[in-house]
Amino acid sequence: MRTDDVNALIREVTDRLILPRFRHLAPDEVIQKHPGDLVTVADREAEVALTQALQRATPDAVIVGEEATFADPTTLTRLNGADHAWVIDPVRRHPQLRPRQ
Repeated sequence: MRTDDVNALIREVTDRLILPRFRHLAPDEVIQKHPGDLVTVADREAEVALTQALQRATPDAVIVGEEATFADPTTLTRLNGADHAWVIDPVRRHPQLRPRQ
């Protein structure tokens, strides 16, 4: 998969699943995994979409997502010895962005 294709995939998933929800999430669409470590429905759905698309494009690659790893920490062991891997963390809060009060 070429870099331009990966960039296009990320833009498509962002436009479809993340941006429409930015600052428009209901309280039940945000979960606190640990104090100060939030995950949203957009986060989880974007990770699933990216994982599925990357699996189709690169079936032999190991794909490890932040939320999948939170659910099953042993997922990280799949990276050991991988010839090709994707590590997905779809939403990172920019330090200058603050949650709406």
